[in-house]
Amino acid sequence: MNPSDFTRDYIRRWEGGMSRDPNDAGNWSTGKKGVGTLLGSNLGVTGRTLAMFRGVSVSTLRMADIEAITLDEATRIALRLFYEQPGISRLPWNRVTASVMDFGWGAGPTASVKMLQDLCDVAQDSQVGPKTVAAYEALLAQGETFAAGAWWAMREEYYEALVERRPSDAIYLKGWDNRSRYFTPISDWWGRAA
Repeated sequence: MNPSDFTRDYIRRWEGGMSRDPNDAGNWSTGKKGVGTLLGSNLGVTGRTLAMFRGVSVSTLRMADIEAITLDEATRIALRLFYEQPGISRLPWNRVTASVMDFGWGAGPTASVKMLQDLCDVAQDSQVGPKTVAAYEALLAQGETFAAGAWWAMREEYYEALVERRPSDAIYLKGWDNRSRYFTPISDWWGRAA
């Protein structure tokens, strides 16, 4: 599965349609619960992300703009802002890289790259450069299954720490856990994506 097909697939599977949930910080124009304008999100695309992709101020967007996002546009957004710009596209494409990209879709590409750099024991600068690529390839040399397990454990720790900091997000924990487990060898996806 190539990055484009993967991206369309995971957006369809995990993101669903329009969300107007006021408890979700991403649905607010500022990225903070209850602050700014409730724009909602659609196919996982928030107002701030759409504004960045289109090169406009988030203040110019309305909920109708979010409602109008198509799967094609969401896929282009994910590939540009969450795969190419942070440099994840420099990593060898495999099932672990897919999970790194997916995690960035929810937590932000900076958080995803920094967590990968932490896993690979390289300086956290939020951009995938030659040192990160080399360290990641060394991790993969221990086996893709090993790397997937190590990455999965870090995702789980991240979500648990997030809920400790923001207890109101506990309602999302089961979905986050299901999603991170999806990218491990125990899932049907692992065999299909080989």
